[in-house]
Amino acid sequence: MSELRNLKDGTAKLLYYRERPTGKRTPKNRTVRGKQQSYFEEELERLYFEEDVIRQLSLDKFSQNLPYRDGDLTIIHNYIFDYWGYFLKAEGLALYGHLKRYCYGDKDYCWPNLELIGQKMRMSRNTVKTYIDLLESYSFIIKFNVQNADKDNNNESPLFKVRKKVPLLSQELIDQLPRTLHDDHERYLQKLMSTSENQIDLDPSIDYNEFRKKVEEQGKAHRKPKQLSLFDAEQMTAANRKLLRDEQTEEDKARWSAVLDKVREKVAKATFDTWFKDTFAIKRDGILTVFTPNSFVKEWLQDRLGSLITESVKSIDPQFYELKFQETEFK
Repeated sequence: MSELRNLKDGTAKLLYYRERPTGKRTPKNRTVRGKQQSYFEEELERLYFEEDVIRQLSLDKFSQNLPYRDGDLTIIHNYIFDYWGYFLKAEGLALYGHLKRYCYGDKDYCWPNLELIGQKMRMSRNTVKTYIDLLESYSFIIKFNVQNADKDNNNESPLFKVRKKVPLLSQELIDQLPRTLHDDHERYLQKLMSTSENQIDLDPSIDYNEFRKKVEEQGKAHRKPKQLSLFDAEQMTAANRKLLRDEQTEEDKARWSAVLDKVREKVAKATFDTWFKDTFAIKRDGILTVFTPNSFVKEWLQDRLGSLITESVKSIDPQFYELKFQETEFK
């Protein structure tokens, strides 16, 4: 009986995952030219995928494919060079070619050495990653990071699912082509339709993000638990508050000051001084978010004074339609 092989043609138990932003940002500090600088770092979570999910995943089933016609093929279809090249750029085309060359026969996945590919293309590893992201953004590839469960979950080279059939540009992308390319594409389509046995109906537009979301729905999310020292938590809280305060506009400050004046008239001085200390607010897209120093203050204001704050905001700003509360404390 032959051994069960993994997607990398070995026998080790491999774990496949993608990283996805959680929507949360962690404040960090760094030193730039001798000065402290605060910035946000995106929090990522890992989505783990069953091997069969990746085996069955086919990028070629996403959106309409170009029908085959004799004379159109070189190493990579001329359509990709002629029209997709405008969006993928020369470096993206070259990288796609390097990845596709490993997908021989019916195989639509590979795990090449990115450092070696970078050397062939005279690119740094970071530049290669930039064009991997570009190819992913148009669903020419989809990348899965890999851990070896038989070797203490050590990371290995990533695995790429590669689109092998040629996708047609959507009408939205065609309209973005420069005039000369746009006209050339129109002539190409007319000739193609006159010789093809298949009906060709261009997609008006394609949501590539939606395709990736559907892939990610098949993964299981895993986040590393955060363990912060009290000092780190205080530093991160201070950095977070500073970054958020920097996002305030003068209009935000004036609005919240006016709201506080209204509230001050309706509550006891001790209550106001205790619960509104160190609060501030930012309004975006009709939503006013009140930032509090910690979750305890957030819940107290939300539960006991939420209606009063809402009423006060409405009396000042007719464009307001929703109130939210958010603590700035990191634990």
